[in-house]
Amino acid sequence: MWSLVFWLSDGYSVSLIRTSMMKVMQHIPGIHYRKHRNLETKHKIYLTLFVLSVIVYFPFAHWVSTTPVGTTLFLWLLIFYGLALLVAVLAIPVSLVALCFRRTRRDALWVLILSLIYLPLTFAAIPLGWQVRMQRMATFAERSKPLVQAIARYTDDHGTPPETLEQLVPDYLPHVPGTGMMAYPTYHYYAGAQSRERYQGNAWALVVPTGSGGFNWDQMLYFPLQNYPEHGYGGSLERVGNWAYVHE
Repeated sequence: MWSLVFWLSDGYSVSLIRTSMMKVMQHIPGIHYRKHRNLETKHKIYLTLFVLSVIVYFPFAHWVSTTPVGTTLFLWLLIFYGLALLVAVLAIPVSLVALCFRRTRRDALWVLILSLIYLPLTFAAIPLGWQVRMQRMATFAERSKPLVQAIARYTDDHGTPPETLEQLVPDYLPHVPGTGMMAYPTYHYYAGAQSRERYQGNAWALVVPTGSGGFNWDQMLYFPLQNYPEHGYGGSLERVGNWAYVHE
């Protein structure tokens, strides 16, 4: 994608940008600069597939991070689609200039069309990915009910919540459950004074860090009092069943 912008800038008034990009591209394996050549067919195919893949990749990245064999790696790779979005925005005015020259007109038209397709696809893919993510979080909230009920029964029987989740085994649960999401495998449990101080006066709370890629600290919270604030814990809160998702 960067080679696309570099090609468009060849021979025009952005020589300073072109020179800087050339120095950077010399250190990127697999990227070759061919002066005064049109984009090759295989490069057009690769870029077209990349552009079209965005509508699938965002939902897939969010889905795979919340499965039993998932990973956040694909969420981290979303940064490349973000960079490509910036490149597409820059490519539009550059390709419009290139349309004025016969030598670059055909490829410039292709670049312009591809950029105009990529922009709306990306803006559609982002909310679609989050829709998939929140649906998966709703499934997780439902899956967590046995753990929540076990803590509540322990509290009723002993007058206070357990100090650790291990105290629920074996009378209330056969074992301490995982979240069912390999990327976010563990429940973090807080009780007593620490919980009351940090979590709206709740005698206990469950927290699952659910970072959505990059430098992000999203999390899922469960408060038995259900007194979730609209804002707090580093972001805004969205109810997901009896849980709340913190958008950091």
